Amino acid sequence: MPLYEYICQKCGQQFEELVRGQEQPVCPKCGNPNVEKQLSKVAAHSTESGGRGQQAVLPCGLPPGACSGQCGVA
Repeated sequence: MPLYEYICQKCGQQFEELVRGQEQPVCPKCGNPNVEKQLSKVAAHSTESGGRGQQAVLPCGLPPGACSGQCGVA
């Protein structure tokens, strides 16, 4: 179940929602069903010691900038 970020087209409320299947979330502030899915930034962190981090990767396993766009993240 993916977690998506949305913005309400009526009141401007930004929120995150855990979406199952084809469910369409509604704004938690005003109840408006007209919400727009936002693009999320991919976060990466390192577990290595010594100050050297690992290279960030997209969910498809490719480094940023190397994706052909097929996964929809780039």
